[in-house]
Amino acid sequence: MNQEFDYIIAGAGAAGLSLALYILEEPALKDKQVLVLDKHVKNSNDRTWCFWQKEPSPFDQILHASWDELYFHSPVFSKVLEIQPYRYKMLRSRDFYEFCLGKIKESKNFSFVQEDIKEMMADGTVICQGQTFKGKYIFNSAFVSIPKTTGKHHLLQHFTGWFVKSPEAIFDPQRPVLMDFRIDQKGDCRFMYVLPKNEHQALVEYTIFSDSLLEEAEYKAALETYCREVLKLDSYEIEETEYGVIPMTNEPIPKTQSGHVINIGTAGGHTKASTGYTFSFTQKKCRKIAANLADNKLPLDGLDSKFDKYLLYDSIFLRVLSEKNFPAWRVFSELFEKLPPKTVFDFLDENTNLLTDIRVMNSTHIPTFLKAALKEVL
Repeated sequence: MNQEFDYIIAGAGAAGLSLALYILEEPALKDKQVLVLDKHVKNSNDRTWCFWQKEPSPFDQILHASWDELYFHSPVFSKVLEIQPYRYKMLRSRDFYEFCLGKIKESKNFSFVQEDIKEMMADGTVICQGQTFKGKYIFNSAFVSIPKTTGKHHLLQHFTGWFVKSPEAIFDPQRPVLMDFRIDQKGDCRFMYVLPKNEHQALVEYTIFSDSLLEEAEYKAALETYCREVLKLDSYEIEETEYGVIPMTNEPIPKTQSGHVINIGTAGGHTKASTGYTFSFTQKKCRKIAANLADNKLPLDGLDSKFDKYLLYDSIFLRVLSEKNFPAWRVFSELFEKLPPKTVFDFLDENTNLLTDIRVMNSTHIPTFLKAALKEVL
């Protein structure tokens, strides 16, 4: 195999394979030689991505499910969220891997190599367990390094999900639950969400925003209680389980390791600090990187700004979560009670003007957020 490539994609996860797909879609890049590296064969269902989008995506044909209505529950408020023009989409990783790797295998200028990456050099060299490769650019999502600076916030979104199957027709496929805060918060931000595939099967997931992880038995106990007491499942089979940890931090994450090594995905700071959502932001960034390459621009051209207002908003919310002076569930409850769902999703999608930002801020507990904001900027 040729050991020199135009681009090397280190890591065949959501970011790496999405970038590969967008490179494939650019006619100007059809002759570029691209190598995708990952130590795993990528044929398992190791995670589920849920995200909202207004525009069609390359993955719409392989979605596990999608909805234009979501249900929200808090201890004091419940509502059906009609989220048009958004759709909430659920994508299983096995389907994603099969789809993207299938496209790669059809292309004569792409190669996929299963190798354990040991080191990436500043000059574009990748040293693997058994081989060495060289590229003009390395796009890295395999190695995530997040520094910890004093004064920055470092929380975690951690979750355990069960794909459950009930012998009885319990679930309504048209009634997915985005957030259910009617559970013991234990001083954190904790919620369940329920995404039905059909009347008998659904993903039930327990999600927590906090600074430390739980013991495995604690996730299990919370899920069992919710399935029994809220979903009224007398009996069920756990078909699959998933577990994940996503950083929620306002720490500046290096976008590059050198002029030849570009970080993408979580490694490149594509995770939204205040929510942990990564997939949709990764799509936007990777599509732009591919377009830049096609236009003979630097990969990150136009992706960074001197002032990012959303990073400030995220930092303020992370402080509110960290200081625990106001219940997190009340923040979400007030947002969805006082605002149209589209406005909330626009804000979380980082697609609002200043007037809308002010409207969102006025829907929250102003003293708590004002105090947090002053601490962030002073």
